[in-house]
Amino acid sequence: MTLETKTKLSDATLASLQELIHINVDSRDTFQELADGTTNASVAIMFRELASERNRNVAELEALLNSNQAKPNETGTFAAACHRILISLRSTLGAGTTAMLDEAESAEDKIQKKYEEILTRDPGSAVSDILHRQYGGVRVAHDRVRAIRDAHRRAN
Repeated sequence: MTLETKTKLSDATLASLQELIHINVDSRDTFQELADGTTNASVAIMFRELASERNRNVAELEALLNSNQAKPNETGTFAAACHRILISLRSTLGAGTTAMLDEAESAEDKIQKKYEEILTRDPGSAVSDILHRQYGGVRVAHDRVRAIRDAHRRAN
């Protein structure tokens, strides 16, 4: 068994990074769709900020793959693409800000679970520090979206 380093990652770790790229792309694209679909300017700004955060995660994960001569695949999943179509349809049909926040929290649940799965599966990988930091950002974003959604529900 060889010692794993950030520039010599195992195939399993590289596969995990690719999974996280996919879910971050899904999350980024969902936040962009949600930002376009809400009429609430402050919520739209938050969604765009979170999309940017996910984009930074993607870039960081891709850099790890590149430094290991692995080709990143920056595509989202078919299921997430279908979900974004549903968001667009709901927005077109007049779904309000609370509905958009519900969609955001649902998406945040998925990315949070994926990070938890990978951190549990590969606890001692050479990139654990990066993944834990990104996971911390995902948790903060999830809590922020939930708090704003709950406050919006109470106000309406």
